[in-house]
Amino acid sequence: MHFQYFDQQKNSEAISFYKRATKNNPTLMSNYYHLCLALLLQGEESEAENIWLSVIEKANIEQVNLWTAELNEILKTEASKREAASDLDLAQKLRYYTNVADDLASNESWKKKKGYTFITDWFSGNIPIWEKYLSHLANKPNLNFLEIGSWEGMSACWLLDNILTHESSTITCIDTFEGEPKVEYDDKEIKYVEKSLESLEKTFDFNIAKTGTSKKVTKIVGRSQNIMRSLPLNNYNMLYVDGSHLASDVLTDAIMGWELVKVGGLIIFDDYSFTFPNESGQNTQIGIDAFLRAFDNKISVVYEADQFLVTKTSF
Repeated sequence: MHFQYFDQQKNSEAISFYKRATKNNPTLMSNYYHLCLALLLQGEESEAENIWLSVIEKANIEQVNLWTAELNEILKTEASKREAASDLDLAQKLRYYTNVADDLASNESWKKKKGYTFITDWFSGNIPIWEKYLSHLANKPNLNFLEIGSWEGMSACWLLDNILTHESSTITCIDTFEGEPKVEYDDKEIKYVEKSLESLEKTFDFNIAKTGTSKKVTKIVGRSQNIMRSLPLNNYNMLYVDGSHLASDVLTDAIMGWELVKVGGLIIFDDYSFTFPNESGQNTQIGIDAFLRAFDNKISVVYEADQFLVTKTSF
């Protein structure tokens, strides 16, 4: 009966059925596969991704790869059915999400192989973007990256494992390790954020140690606006602005970081769409847009979405 939900395009009913099924029989993986399929068909992509992440986070590497392959077979089968019915847009979306599932599996396997501990994950969705725009720097000597806002170290660990692989390359990480000011997290996030903040700096140190290249990392604890005053000018090949999301702080970080970045270097802004419901004048976009306008003739925008990547083209 439950398979008829898909044939009859009763996606809401399928979602309800498979949510109950995962609770009643949480070890039967096909329940999760079909729940994710139903959510994708319903247009609830974020929930599908979150559910799948919660599944593979509890798995070992072999299970991650096996379960992802089995999920993708179901998505491909449904995509073929949609193609036969001339529903090409939906078929394309389903095939796209097989790539998303592969990316999630690859990232989860990376974390497990290295033994990293990340309570929150606001970075892994950016990995395909970073792979595209940073891969030409991989294993080059004498690279210096500057990261404002390191949290548990996921982005720094990824850079050390994938880009800053030459023994002469370094990263400087600035963070207060006190969390984001004025942020109201939703119910799904707050328990994870509170748990992170209990030992945030220790978690960062633990993860950096797991890279095996901690000697390449300079950790500086404090406010970025104070610390950047003492950093060397024209020294960094990349600046990652992901500290305080307040527009005024984002703009200040970017302007102060400008003189630190070499011509040809990359500046990455995170969370363009981040908002402060009780203080909309400080939404992150406002700070990023102000920088982009002020430096328009000195930068080249290479990617724009929730992250903005710009190249510094002149002083």
